[in-house]
Amino acid sequence: MNNLFCIIIVSSFLITGCAGSGKPQYNVENYLLSYAVPSWNNLDIVAASVKFNRFSIAAAYNSTNMFFRSDIYSLDSFNYSRWAVNPADILLRDMRGSGLFGAIYSRSEGDEGRFVISGGIEEFYLRIDKSNKTAVISITISLKDTQGNETGKAMMFQKKYVREEPLQESSPRGYCQAASQAMLVISQQITNDIYAAVKTTTNRP
Repeated sequence: MNNLFCIIIVSSFLITGCAGSGKPQYNVENYLLSYAVPSWNNLDIVAASVKFNRFSIAAAYNSTNMFFRSDIYSLDSFNYSRWAVNPADILLRDMRGSGLFGAIYSRSEGDEGRFVISGGIEEFYLRIDKSNKTAVISITISLKDTQGNETGKAMMFQKKYVREEPLQESSPRGYCQAASQAMLVISQQITNDIYAAVKTTTNRP
């Protein structure tokens, strides 16, 4: 937790109803999920290549808005706080930083990996209850072996990862910090599961 922090990019936008209205400028804060890359020093490297497909995002959360929900029916967002980039991109960073795989390719690179990761963000919001506020993240991951098409075992696993993290500070920054901690845990779980599946498959006679 000592290494956990958020990056805020502040930019100014003129919020006016019409030109020359004289209304003041408001700073729009753009937040990035941020934490130290987890380490796996006690695990051996698997000589295998992994490719990231494009991650989908549920339509309700498919924007840079920082959403919050106060009940099961409503969905709202902060007026002057945004996510700077797609939170799913941090998974690619963590997989590369783990040093557990021979190569990790992004969706934009021309190289093809033997193992292909696909996924989607199903939920990404701040839940506001009467007594507390909680960052909620739900991500679905699937892993395929491109060489498994010959044996009919291309799909290796599909799994849903859910993490809820209470806010320590009641603010957009506090939400970013809690979401970063939740993403850290999910990223570790995903990396461990993919590593175990790939290692088992590549070691199979």
